[in-house]
Amino acid sequence: MKRTFPSMFKGSLVAGAAVALALPAVALADWEPERPIEFVIQTSAGGGSDTYARLWISIIDKYELSPVPITPVNMPGGAGAVAMTHLYMQAGDPHFITPTLNSLVTTPLQQEIPVMYPSQDLTPIANLVIDPFLLWVNPERYASWEDFHAACRADRMTGVGTGAMQEDEIQLTLLQEAAGCEPFRYVPESGGGNVASAVAGQQHDMNVNQPAEAMPHYPERLIPIVAFAEERFEAFPDVPTHYELGIGTEGDGTYADLLSLEHGLHQMRGIIGSPDMPAEAVAWYADLFRQVWETPEWQEFIENNAMMPIFMGPETYEEWLVTFENNHAELMTEVFGWELRPDLELR
Repeated sequence: MKRTFPSMFKGSLVAGAAVALALPAVALADWEPERPIEFVIQTSAGGGSDTYARLWISIIDKYELSPVPITPVNMPGGAGAVAMTHLYMQAGDPHFITPTLNSLVTTPLQQEIPVMYPSQDLTPIANLVIDPFLLWVNPERYASWEDFHAACRADRMTGVGTGAMQEDEIQLTLLQEAAGCEPFRYVPESGGGNVASAVAGQQHDMNVNQPAEAMPHYPERLIPIVAFAEERFEAFPDVPTHYELGIGTEGDGTYADLLSLEHGLHQMRGIIGSPDMPAEAVAWYADLFRQVWETPEWQEFIENNAMMPIFMGPETYEEWLVTFENNHAELMTEVFGWELRPDLELR
């Protein structure tokens, strides 16, 4: 059955990227942290947020960018609900930050936690990159998209992700519809590292992990067979895009656009702080992570993992988040018909 998608999705990511790539100057901050900073990580060890947070901390330590230590604290649970609630409870204290991913948006739309919209209930600081989605499989099970497509049209397959009704399930559901597959089963796991291991070990058929989470198993036990983007990624030049394969390109191509890195709802990797963070502290953090963004270590990581190189400062990131949040809410309710939190105030 042909579904009607909200037109507001098209081009939203590209518009944000065009502004962000200009790298607007960040005002020098008249503030410094007075004690160690707690970096609250929503996932377990090995997940994407854990990988990024610890890499950022190592860069900060290497270049002595912070006068105080930054301590990683893993708080998995509730698809980010535990970490977000903890962060919310530190209102006014600028010594608490968290790495961002899409569950920072999707979880509050579903669960009645103190945070409803991070753009207004927490403090956006900076976005450092947009992660791509690729379709990952075990090469012993599927060698190509053609193998996978034949199998998914013939029988039900099982996908795995980091939480029910999160970005993984959204992407896999779009793929199912676009490719005419039998309805996928979806199994949530606690963190991207566990997701990758489950497919590498052939407990499940596929996932749409980001490269950083899949690379420990590549290429012996995990390979990408589809790149969800307009152009092939330099890090995986032999992997065709879903446009090349004709996935979702029928009609007006809405499915194809929703699946793509440039137009779809993909993984953001940035920094958000506790509520009511003083403006001087926001400026200090924005300047800190801009310096991290510019290091050769981070730029090399971006290139090796097929990421979209974007930096957004606080104002740009907050504005981008509002659109991102509204897009998710509309997609989850109007397209998929998912029930969200009963007290949700749609904007």
